[in-house]
Amino acid sequence: MSGALSMDQRRMGIVFVTGASRSGTTMLSRILGNHSRILGLRELHYFGDLCDPADTRQLDKRALHHLAAMIFSRQAREVWGGDPTELELSRARHVCDSLAPGQRTGYGVFAAALASLAEDAGKSIACEQTPRNVFYAQSILTNLPGAALIHIVRDPRAVLASQKNRWKMRLLGAKRIPRYEMIRTWVNYHPVTMAKLWRGATNAALRLRGDPRVMLVRFEDLIAEPEAQIRGMCGFLGVPFEPGMSLIPKWGSSNLKHDSGKKELAKDVLDQWQTVLSDGEIEVVEQIAGELMRRFSYEPRSQGGRSSLSVLPHRVSYLIHLIGVALLNPRRALVQVRAMLHRPRRRA
Repeated sequence: MSGALSMDQRRMGIVFVTGASRSGTTMLSRILGNHSRILGLRELHYFGDLCDPADTRQLDKRALHHLAAMIFSRQAREVWGGDPTELELSRARHVCDSLAPGQRTGYGVFAAALASLAEDAGKSIACEQTPRNVFYAQSILTNLPGAALIHIVRDPRAVLASQKNRWKMRLLGAKRIPRYEMIRTWVNYHPVTMAKLWRGATNAALRLRGDPRVMLVRFEDLIAEPEAQIRGMCGFLGVPFEPGMSLIPKWGSSNLKHDSGKKELAKDVLDQWQTVLSDGEIEVVEQIAGELMRRFSYEPRSQGGRSSLSVLPHRVSYLIHLIGVALLNPRRALVQVRAMLHRPRRRA
């Protein structure tokens, strides 16, 4: 689902893994991170949060130091890990002071910080996995011409099922996730919102088709034929396939107990949406995303036509849901809306 990269493009140093949230971006990043040349990073939430993707201005030293330090902080302790430590600030200053004049931008400091992280790990490629970067992909690929992007698509009904139970992750063993984050996740779930986000992310990825730096992968194909799919991704990135890349811990699922010792791709998550979602939730997502679902061979269960009464509670509660999300975390909600509305500036 992509073209072949040129030799220069294969020396990218950065690969972005994107997808609708809960589509398997973390799983894919861990698979790639098992490669001897690739460092799998956390979700850094850099673009749209720390850095405006449309801003390519030269920055002063203070701004550059702050951006680099936040990248190091988030890689060390997740996006909710707090302010950078003195050691991270010192490292940021060292990285930023070596930037050439033309690199003193939000993109330049991002590339330099990721290169530093990869070098420290003995790797040559950094893999960043923030899902919503797909909404900024055209700007990112324009301003980081050596980067590549792999977008993973998953059945939106399975995405909803994972989002619906995401707040339970602490109960399944993910103790390091703060309680307030689980509360925020519970409030954020609504079938209409999740279906629209899936549709938006998928459309954004489809607009990139034809770009040789972009590859699309189906979650279900990766689970069914891991070696063939991983070989394809390695070829796309210009690195040799390495056995054992699919052996990743069962951690991060919303529907399975976390097990860091058991390393395998969890095939039992494929059809769990059929028991996790209500008829109304299934109908909502199929109404909103049915056309796109068929393009990826996700056949809607309902036949269309007039909506059943099971949809009504979700339609009625949607406005209340939006108000709740805005009140609980207005900044995060604004970032998400801006991401979906983002359009790259055209160069003169």
